[in-house]
Amino acid sequence: MTRDEMLADIAYARTLAEEGRHAPLLGGSYLLFWGVLNAGAFAGHYSIGEGFIAASGGSAYGVLWLGYGAVALLGMVLLRMRSRGKPGVAAIGTRAERALWSGAATALLAVAIGSIARMFASSDPNAPNAIFGAGFALYGAALFGTASLSEQAWLRAFGWLAVSVAGTLCLFANESWAYVVAAIGSILVLAVPGIVLLRREPSAIV
Repeated sequence: MTRDEMLADIAYARTLAEEGRHAPLLGGSYLLFWGVLNAGAFAGHYSIGEGFIAASGGSAYGVLWLGYGAVALLGMVLLRMRSRGKPGVAAIGTRAERALWSGAATALLAVAIGSIARMFASSDPNAPNAIFGAGFALYGAALFGTASLSEQAWLRAFGWLAVSVAGTLCLFANESWAYVVAAIGSILVLAVPGIVLLRREPSAIV
């Protein structure tokens, strides 16, 4: 962190203290991005499976998920560039938010790799469906942790919603409509709180 960034954070903390406010979290853009991206991918997967989108065999799924990976990579690069200059990056709530979601993403990546590897190793096309429940359970854990450490209690409601979606998807993982539940869950659990956080996000110190 440069001297100018440290001075900006100090000024930001002083402004918040004078106003009696907690530092706003800076992860809203990430939540909104992943909520919309996941919802689109899940809806696309369901549409291909149900024949709503003209597709040629299993190759359509490959195109969909390879495209998902490319958009995810580009999006993360752009989001990191956007958040780099935001005030409050050193606040405890922001650091906790970043650490919790990074941990959740790493755990989810391990689940995804293991499930996909199992699909090829055992010729089980339903193996990747295990990613659903684990993903939403990890979202819930990250939301609960962020709510506690940042004192943003309203996030707990979305944590409970994520856990409820996780349980539903674990129970009905191999049903085709589970992708619809996952798409709707992504909007409610990720995109909606993301929008709320974005509206509260600081743009600059004045």
